This record gives sequence, structure tokens and C-alpha cells, in this order.
Amino acid sequence: MESEEYLLLESDRLHHLLVLHWYGFVPSEVYREGLLEAVQISRREHMQNWVMNMKSMKVIRQADQEWTMNTWFPQFQLLNIKRLAFVVSDDIFNQMAVSNMIATLRPKFLAEVEYFQELNTALRWAQESTRGLGDFGRFSVK
Repeated sequence: MESEEYLLLESDRLHHLLVLHWYGFVPSEVYREGLLEAVQISRREHMQNWVMNMKSMKVIRQADQEWTMNTWFPQFQLLNIKRLAFVVSDDIFNQMAVSNMIATLRPKFLAEVEYFQELNTALRWAQESTRGLGDFGRFSVK
């Protein structure tokens, strides 16, 4: 992984699954572009499940948290996502930011939301409603 790589998007078309792998302290521009690109991919590829792998992600800026809730989330809701899994970050400040956003948005969520410590467990849960081996495509945001 290059030092400038902050987000890797993987799509599993067979399971209608989009996986967002976040790395480090993500600049606002990359964070926002990455989430908007994920919405576009989901819309285009008919993704119904997401895994947000935040294991290696650092804190999310307050301005980005507000943008996520006010600008991005309404677009996400239109996707009719069934399952949204979060792989919890090792960074306590990231954990607090995600928890605060989810607590605020929880009453509006249409998707099932679960937290996981390990990526494999999150992937299995997100894929439960579908069968097959998967066909992963990779997208990178730098």
C-alpha cells in the first residue's frame, strides 16, 4: 500500500456487496470523494450491502462528521442498503466519531447495522442473504 492510499473500494457483484477499506488519517477531500464514489458504484452496480472496514482508519474530522450526516447520509438512504457492517477502528477517536454519527442517524436507518472486530466476520454477515463465491472488482481513491 502506498502512503497516499486512504481508501480501497472493492465490489462483490455476486453478493451485491461494496467494501470500503479506510487507512490512516483521511484528508477531507478524499473522505468525501470516496463516500460519494461509493454511492455512485452502489447505484450503478445495484449493491445492497456495505462493509466499512475502518480497522486502520484514524479520527474523522468534526466537519466531515457533519458532512456525512447532513450531505452524504440522505444520498446513502436512497440506495436502500439492506446491511451495513462496520469493522471497528483500533483508534479510539475514530470509534467515538462513528458511534456519535450512528447514534444520531440510527432512528433514520433503513439498513441493518452491526459492528465487528474482524473483517472476515463482517463480510460473512453482509453476505448471509446471498450465495456464491463472489466477483471482486477493485477501485482505489488516493
